[in-house]
Amino acid sequence: MEPIVIRELVSISDQNLGLDLFDAIWPIPGGGREIPENLMQAFVHNGSYFVGAFSGNEILGATFGFIGINGGTHLHSHMAAVVPQSRDLGVGAMMKNHQYGWARERKIPFVSWTFDPLVRRNARFNISKLGVEISDYFQDFYGPMTDLVNAGDHSDRLMVKWNILDNAPQPSKEFLELPKGAINIEVPEDIVALRAKSIEEAMAERIRVREAFLKAFESGYKVVGFSNVHGYILSNVESGN
Repeated sequence: MEPIVIRELVSISDQNLGLDLFDAIWPIPGGGREIPENLMQAFVHNGSYFVGAFSGNEILGATFGFIGINGGTHLHSHMAAVVPQSRDLGVGAMMKNHQYGWARERKIPFVSWTFDPLVRRNARFNISKLGVEISDYFQDFYGPMTDLVNAGDHSDRLMVKWNILDNAPQPSKEFLELPKGAINIEVPEDIVALRAKSIEEAMAERIRVREAFLKAFESGYKVVGFSNVHGYILSNVESGN
């Protein structure tokens, strides 16, 4: 296998490689684009972030983001995907490192993105590896989604804030036990498999986790870590616990 290289997708032909990858990861019934080609060209032409991870001429992953202004000027990373057979090669981390450097070079203070709170591998990567801050929980953030991965479920999302210009984010420590005064929110082992098995069971988990997060955030708790054993670990920032 040739070395993995991250590069910006500037030409329309390169952009289509990234769009094809997104459509393969989140297929739409009957076909169709997640993002139309002409819209992506407009984004890229006006300075948005769209990169691919390549081994030779083969694309292994892609990430797309655009500039936002709510909460201050920032890069919002809207879509990121790696082909299943390459997910153990560190491609996601390489793309995030590139995104960090791209934003820092342009003096962009922070990067935001959303992820499904029920997807365990994303929670662990974002919190334990990247050291992000979880800023908000949004119910059904995108409304109904029609792709074959998310169809039939609510699009609840956690919002991530990844500081760029301050000190480099630090990965959270591995919690083998719950700290004193902390609480935890467990998540399913594999929500995609559970959704395929029983949409009712998946929805019950969605509601359970939603209610736990909303109650915890309302009570002043903040996510401080993620554990394969305990799930999300939250500490009460108001009480100092």
